[in-house]
Order: sequence, then structure tokens, then C-alpha cells
Amino acid sequence: MGASGSTIIHAFTDLEALKLMERDGRYYKLTSLGFIEAQFIKETDSALKVLEKYRDFWLTHDVSAIPSHLLRRLGDLEESVLVQNDSEDLEKVHTTFQQILLTSKKVQGVSPIFHPDFIKVFQLLLEDGANVELILTRGVFEKTLSLVEIKPFERYIAENRLSVYMAEELRVALTVTENSFSMGLFSNNADYDYTKDIVSISLKTIKWGEDLFKHFLTDTIKLSSEDIERFRASAS
Repeated sequence: MGASGSTIIHAFTDLEALKLMERDGRYYKLTSLGFIEAQFIKETDSALKVLEKYRDFWLTHDVSAIPSHLLRRLGDLEESVLVQNDSEDLEKVHTTFQQILLTSKKVQGVSPIFHPDFIKVFQLLLEDGANVELILTRGVFEKTLSLVEIKPFERYIAENRLSVYMAEELRVALTVTENSFSMGLFSNNADYDYTKDIVSISLKTIKWGEDLFKHFLTDTIKLSSEDIERFRASAS
């Protein structure tokens, strides 16, 4: 680092006075207090790196739906990439999303948006034995219900391989699987941004996504087969 030995010793002495370091024979080591502070510093440094890495993304998107305790852990997204559509591939985000899903056996999804391909992809997953949990807005759920084959849908719920939850409002699109993470946000102009997703295969990022899913789950209603029948009957 270019610092002289005397400068380093002086710094250690200052940290010792603050009870952040202590002597251990000829060496210095962190105290318990110092260890805790070091974790905070590391966490903050990682979060700042993620803020800078996706600076334009954060500036132009609504993050109000992400709880403060997870915003403080934004550094968990350090090993991720921003996937975005471009002039040569207008479907890059959607294609990447489908690739993530089709290699999965466990899926947790949060969706404020609807795409016809979602039904086909999730049917393939469930037919292949995957376990799926979905948090949907009422509008997305009703649109989905109008297009799916109801008997297989109800069977997957009865077999506890499909769980559907309804939320009043969602401002994040999230997909978390056993080996991947994908998140999209609404732009500041209140429209969902279909052109950009943050994607990762990092275990730390996946855990962050699972915790975000749990956060949304606390404000939902789980739908039973009977609930789904009632929705279907009222729509017909």
C-alpha cells in the first residue's frame, strides 16, 4: 500500500485506543467490536460498488418497493450483470428470462406484468416436476386464469407443486430459482421497463432475492383451488 512501517504501527495504535484492535503477542488482531465494524465497512463498500456499477439504472427506476433492510444489503448484488435489449436483439431480456426458467426445478416469482409466453413456460416447468410459487397482481392472475387449462392448474395446486398468491400492488418483477436471479423494475415514469433486468447466478444474490420474495409474501393472500374456481365462475 506504500505506507511505512511506522505509519502502520501508528494506525494500529489509534485503532487499539478505539478498542477496535488489540495486541496478541507480537501481532495485532481485531477485537470483537473491530470485527463487527469491519463487516459494516465491507457491506457498505459492496453496496457503493453496486450503486456505481448500475448508476444509470438506479437513477431512472423506482426502488420504493424494496425494503430498507434489503437496500442496505444491495452489495449482495455485486456479482450480477445488467441484461438489456439492444438494436440487434430486441428480445434479449425476455429470452434470458425464459432461459433462466427452463433450467430450473424450483421457482419463486413476483409478477406485476403479463406475457403470453409465461403460461407456456410455467406449464413446461410444472409438467417436468418443478415446484413453483407465484405472487401476482389481481389483473395478472385473472388474465392468466382466462388462458390456462384449469384442470392441470388445479391439480398442480392440489399436489402442492404450485402455490399462487395475490397481492394488491407490485412494483418489482422478480424471479428466483435454485441457481439464478432476475429482477426488473418500473421506470420513474411509472411504466414497467421491459428492456432491462439485473441477472445473477451468485448464491449471495439468490439469497437476497429469496429474502425479497419473503418480504412480498407477507402482504398476500394464498389462493386455494376453491378460490380459483370462484374467480373463474365470476369471470365467465
